Amino acid sequence: MVTRRRSKKKKKTKRKKQSSKEKEKYQTFINLPCDLLQLVISRLPLKDNIRASAVCKTWHEACVSLRVIHTSPWLIYFSKTDDSYELYDPSMQKNYNLHFPELSGFRVCYSKDGWLLMYNPNSYQLLFFNPFTRDCVPMPTLWMAYDQRMAFSCAPTSTSCLLFTVTSVTWNYITIKTYFANAKEWKTSVFKNRLQRNFNTFEQIVFSNGVFYCLTNTGCLALFDPSLNYWNVLPGRPPKRPGSNGCFMTEHQGEIFLIYMYRHMNPTVLKLDLTSFEWAERKTLGGLTIYASALSSESRAEQQKQSGIWNCLCLSVFHGFKRTCIYYKVDEESEVCFKWKRQNPYENIWIMPPLNLIDLPLFDHRI
Repeated sequence: MVTRRRSKKKKKTKRKKQSSKEKEKYQTFINLPCDLLQLVISRLPLKDNIRASAVCKTWHEACVSLRVIHTSPWLIYFSKTDDSYELYDPSMQKNYNLHFPELSGFRVCYSKDGWLLMYNPNSYQLLFFNPFTRDCVPMPTLWMAYDQRMAFSCAPTSTSCLLFTVTSVTWNYITIKTYFANAKEWKTSVFKNRLQRNFNTFEQIVFSNGVFYCLTNTGCLALFDPSLNYWNVLPGRPPKRPGSNGCFMTEHQGEIFLIYMYRHMNPTVLKLDLTSFEWAERKTLGGLTIYASALSSESRAEQQKQSGIWNCLCLSVFHGFKRTCIYYKVDEESEVCFKWKRQNPYENIWIMPPLNLIDLPLFDHRI
């Protein structure tokens, strides 16, 4: 009797081992543990995330829980020699090679709402261009100096889209040109020049609260209100330390931020008080992530605290022979000295990708 019981136990253990081996043999990715499945899906781009959600119910729930709807800005690089362009998605660390023959001879001026403002210095042609859809909106010609800055209020698909630039500054007068989308010609406005005499050029232009804020290389801030056709130079200057080799200005929900960069010290972050129009230095970005480029910058209230992508300054850099970006943490506890080297302003710019990005043929050009 004892031997029979032992033989039965041996048969049961053999069957269990065989069944476990068979399960391991036929196990697929569908049987992944929940934690491991989420780790894999978290590394997928949005298009692959949606495809993976059709595998089964478990995968669908994991994909939807990790799906990023509000994407971060992308970085677009411009070639100096041909019509090749490179788009970089920092959230997925992926690059896309693109070719736009229609932009041959053009340089970038500004970026907003997923559109680029391009200028051809040979033909004086201006146009809006969407690199994700390749839509193009031409505008009347306008001569621009190499260091002349231009900005627009919103996407050219909106009837309220307004372009703005300062075309001439003399000892006595300042000339501003504006253009509404679908208008026939540029509108010219002349104002008395109240800028200080050591003024050289405008470095940054930001549209916020229905107003264009213009920062000069000497730190003076002026504003233009298109609804009132009003130009004014604000009193005071931001506290700029010696040795600054560049700055970035951006807005977030009506608030204006200014960041001075240095070669041998950490950045200085300033915020504009819209009541007194005075700049106040800040030790933190208040949870914002600012994607900075010379011609225009983007800002987002990032929620990815676990990954550390919040309260950061994101800048484009060359890492070896590869274009990429770095995140510099801006807070009171930051002890890492960040050394900034000024770049050619026309080399790259941040741009917001569209929400329907997965339906576009851009993903066929991944590298």
